[in-house]
Amino acid sequence: MLVDWRESPPERYAFLRQAGGVEARWWRVLHVLALGGLAGLLAASLVMLVVLGIAAGLMAAGGSVGVTEAINVLTDFGRTGRTLQSYVFELALAGLSSFTAAWTFIAIAARIERRPRLSFLTIAPRFRWRLVGLGLAVAAPVLGVSVIIAYLTGDASQAPVLTTGAPVWARLTYVAASAVFLCLAALAEEMLFRGWLLQQTSVFVRKVALLLVVNGLLFSVAHADPNLGSFLIRAAMGAAWAWVVLRTGGLEFALGAHLANNLMVSLFIKPVSLAPIAARPFDYFELAIEVIGLALIVGIVEWLVRTRAMGRAPSLPASRS
Repeated sequence: MLVDWRESPPERYAFLRQAGGVEARWWRVLHVLALGGLAGLLAASLVMLVVLGIAAGLMAAGGSVGVTEAINVLTDFGRTGRTLQSYVFELALAGLSSFTAAWTFIAIAARIERRPRLSFLTIAPRFRWRLVGLGLAVAAPVLGVSVIIAYLTGDASQAPVLTTGAPVWARLTYVAASAVFLCLAALAEEMLFRGWLLQQTSVFVRKVALLLVVNGLLFSVAHADPNLGSFLIRAAMGAAWAWVVLRTGGLEFALGAHLANNLMVSLFIKPVSLAPIAARPFDYFELAIEVIGLALIVGIVEWLVRTRAMGRAPSLPASRS
């Protein structure tokens, strides 16, 4: 049976109740998408140019190449023979540009919809960083099991942090850059998909299950990965994180879990790269392991919420019309 979130107790889906009558007007939605999308794109483009300029300047300062050649090298994402520290550029580019685009979009949406930016992130009076840490602590060991299985089944190559010949400073730099910039990238995706999009679609979609499916599918489509297995895994992740957001009343726990997933990939599977995605055969076993891991995380969240192990629930937002 499909549950109608509007007929549930007010505290059950308090995060969705942040949206009101303003969001139900289609012309407002189109206004947000057009103005917020354009502003976000321009802001992200500016940040990308700044990051590229700084990286090229630092590279040229070594004296071995000029600025133009440095730019050509940096933007050749598919080049071979790369050092571990060279991926810091792509981490910074992806993290800073995506966060800038998302925050700009949320700022525009908040202005048009006449509500605080924080209302897109949580129902609590302030962002709960403790829950971010809890999400990271819960998801990391669960998702780490899938990494171990990948190594045991021969589906993973050498872990990036164990790159042969990489000096200690390069490993530490890569780990620090992954933690900072992947957190920004995860926060950007959570703000857009589990923040604005989840609340916005709830205005038109009353059934919770359908709301989760739509959020997961759109989240996966946005990554433009041509591989069916990766598409289904991301769709499952999007739906799982959306459910976590509904149960915890904010993006915080989902952000920690999302960051844990990104770090597991970046540190132990493959470096973050902007090179074109290569085609891979469909792997039923990988899909099953990922879904089981997500189900376990969702189950842990349910237990934490029902036992109030996360602490007292935040006050419900004021009703909006």
